[in-house]
Amino acid sequence: MIRAFLALTLFVLASAGLTAPALAQDDAAASQEAQSIPPRDDLPEPDENGVTTINWDHLLPDGEMARIEELYRMANGIMGIDHFGGQMPQIGTFNVEAGLVGRTIRMPGFILPLHYDVGGTIQEFLLVPYFGACVHTPPPPPNQIVYVTSEEPVEIEQMWDPVWVVGELTSERNINGLGDAAYTLHLQSHERYEF
Repeated sequence: MIRAFLALTLFVLASAGLTAPALAQDDAAASQEAQSIPPRDDLPEPDENGVTTINWDHLLPDGEMARIEELYRMANGIMGIDHFGGQMPQIGTFNVEAGLVGRTIRMPGFILPLHYDVGGTIQEFLLVPYFGACVHTPPPPPNQIVYVTSEEPVEIEQMWDPVWVVGELTSERNINGLGDAAYTLHLQSHERYEF
């Protein structure tokens, strides 16, 4: 009985363009649809140094919030997600904002290290939009997580302090156990976020 229910659930999720366990829309039709979405016309212009300062909303293509809301409704209806028990699955899409891919961007966020090096430095981490994302709360959608890599070790002063990061943004995906990321940023610099 349980196996039949699980098989039916996986079939329904796959039919809806969702994948388990991340429940992130990742089928060929979704990828084709994302490629046909024109770049947003409200993206900030680069500064005199060629750096574009963005916020998290800029990572979402036009109409993406409605797609994510629909995926949440579908997942809740299919699985009856309990917001108060256990780790919730990651729900969302890998659709990226084409107008930002290849640009040097500056954005704020919170660091979630994937690995610590000797001495407590890191060279790869997830940049997430809010405190505790992927650890204490449901993971954001993949296109609201940025996987960051650095050639030089990065020293973190205070865990979970907000930071500004600067680097080249790509649409290279990162699949990991904490939260899959639709974007990769090759870090050039970072600094503490001052309120």
